[in-house]
Amino acid sequence: MKRLGIFGGVFDPIHFGHLQVAEASREILGLSNLIFVPSGLPPHKERPIASCQDRLKMVEIATSKNPYFSISKLEIERKECSYTKDTVEKLKAIYKETELYFVIGSDTISELSEWKEIDKLFREIWFVAVTRQGFPIKDINSNIQIITSPTLAISSSEIRRRVKEGMSIKYLVPERVEEYIDKNGLYR
Repeated sequence: MKRLGIFGGVFDPIHFGHLQVAEASREILGLSNLIFVPSGLPPHKERPIASCQDRLKMVEIATSKNPYFSISKLEIERKECSYTKDTVEKLKAIYKETELYFVIGSDTISELSEWKEIDKLFREIWFVAVTRQGFPIKDINSNIQIITSPTLAISSSEIRRRVKEGMSIKYLVPERVEEYIDKNGLYR
């Protein structure tokens, strides 16, 4: 059976930490493809700073060179709040006869109990948590598979702060993403 990864997030902006987690997950789990799903209106996070179109464009730029990465606009195109359960339902309808693996960082594990219809999601797809520095794994649900991979201690909020303060973000984001942020005056 084909295995497909789903990697959702705000990606405000996407950075090398996201890309490393995605590639490690794809390789370790033997995924045929990994779909990045930029969120539209996330229910559990503050509203994104960059527009949906800017965040989508940055994800397109960052993933364009990896033939195993693709992008879904499902959540960006949704006008109301983006819930993972709705996205998974649509992806399951598109990718029949495919095992779906939802990739999260270990920092997200503690938030899962707040997700809409999480028990149903646990029955429908596999959850995979990638260990993240500073977020130890404890009280783990048996429906979550843990994978350990070197991760980069980079955060989107730190990148936004650096841009706002006029500091370099070189080597934190792909060069073309850095150029996009600068050209479009994002995060200033």
